[in-house]
Amino acid sequence: MRETILTFDLGTTGCKVCLWDSEGALLSSADHGYPIHHPKPDWAEQDPEDWWRAAVTAGRRCLAGQEPSRIAAIGLSSQREGVVPIGQDGKPLSHCIIWMDRRCREQSVRLGEEFGVSFLHHHTGVAPDPNYTACKLLWLRENQPDLLASAATFLQPRDFLYHRLTGSPATDYTLASRTMMIDLRRKKWWPEMFERVGARLDQFPPVYLSTEAPHQIAAEAAAALGIRTGIPVALGGGDRSCEGVGAGLSGNRASDSTGTAPQVSMVADRLPENLGRVPCGIHAIPGRYLFELGASTTASAMRWLRELFGLAPTEVEGLEREAAQSPPGARSLLMLPFLMGARSTRWNPDARGLILGLSLGHTRGDIARSLMEGAGYEVATCLDGLREIGITPGELVVIGGGARSDLWAQIKADILGCPVYRPRYTEAASLGAAILAATAVGLITDPEATARKWNPPVETFTPNPEATQVYRDRRQLFDDVYTALVPLFPRLQAGC
Repeated sequence: MRETILTFDLGTTGCKVCLWDSEGALLSSADHGYPIHHPKPDWAEQDPEDWWRAAVTAGRRCLAGQEPSRIAAIGLSSQREGVVPIGQDGKPLSHCIIWMDRRCREQSVRLGEEFGVSFLHHHTGVAPDPNYTACKLLWLRENQPDLLASAATFLQPRDFLYHRLTGSPATDYTLASRTMMIDLRRKKWWPEMFERVGARLDQFPPVYLSTEAPHQIAAEAAAALGIRTGIPVALGGGDRSCEGVGAGLSGNRASDSTGTAPQVSMVADRLPENLGRVPCGIHAIPGRYLFELGASTTASAMRWLRELFGLAPTEVEGLEREAAQSPPGARSLLMLPFLMGARSTRWNPDARGLILGLSLGHTRGDIARSLMEGAGYEVATCLDGLREIGITPGELVVIGGGARSDLWAQIKADILGCPVYRPRYTEAASLGAAILAATAVGLITDPEATARKWNPPVETFTPNPEATQVYRDRRQLFDDVYTALVPLFPRLQAGC
């Protein structure tokens, strides 16, 4: 009987638990959700104990009917950047301020002014944004100083789960890269930022490689899950790094993860001196760096459109069929998909969505297709951002929920003029966590080659030259429309 790997993917809305065999086959999976609390506008918090309860519930369901005695390793993946203050007794002192919380806008701006936005990006890999841990800690210093001072340690969501599983604090370089508190090139904590935000170096856990398993599951956690004690628990990484591993990112392959907050990612073995406008972090594979560019809405925008049309979730395939009846260019309809601002290389929180060219002759299929095309143009913008810093994508693998759409994959292939692949497992973060855990315990030795073997392309979408020509002209119009609206977006927000 083959050994197995148990993985936990702690997402923003729920925990997914998977059981894999040592050849990369998915044996079973289960998930369990938890709420996001919004006590004030712009605030977003979660109860870490909800994560643990979800992990146990989903874990027991996943293992029902399986053989827990065969588990050789546990691997982890999670949302990033959140702040969980832990007391001396090992318990959370408050809810986690999660990645999407925006309460620290002022602190983010101030850190950019004090250190310099370009300096912070070059030094830490990321430019100031409320996402990042440093901005959240500065908010605590200025608003809840007692909490900041009394915390024995600060953990990100994956770190909290690791602590509950093993009883030991630990983090990895992929999550450290999302704090804005690490010297990216030296791969060490940056004391000056710790001093500025009021945190101590001893309040942060030891940093390990994602392919290490420094601790084993503790007796209490093993009993809760119904598995044996002593199983090695690998660090794994942040969700985007684990996705990159599971999607087989290496060489000239880029990934497009189409979900609530979509992301274009690529991996390289060198760090450019000029990062342009591209966020960068230390990747889960040793010796690699992960470059990330994201849009604000894609799959969530399609869900919004479906609900706007009064369609049930079961009717989304019908809407896609209607969109497929619309030709490339959506019969001269253009949509800017910036329903929650523009990210990627535009970095414009004031940007908003627009449907341009509407007439009485347009159908909802035309509107749906124009949204899909607008999202595709933003993928192209992200890939151009990578090219500007000397990283050249040659193929795209689609992952995430939106990867199930044949039409969307074909539209992206036509817009980009390159092959688009759909792999066997489109939910790649859990697979990436399994590969990292298998590496940590010696079941595999080459995680990149293993990812290509375990998660090969099962469908290929090749560009249609005629459609590619249409999209070349339409994308230029898309960019021109956005540029023309840039000075108007703030006026729109201000109501004048």
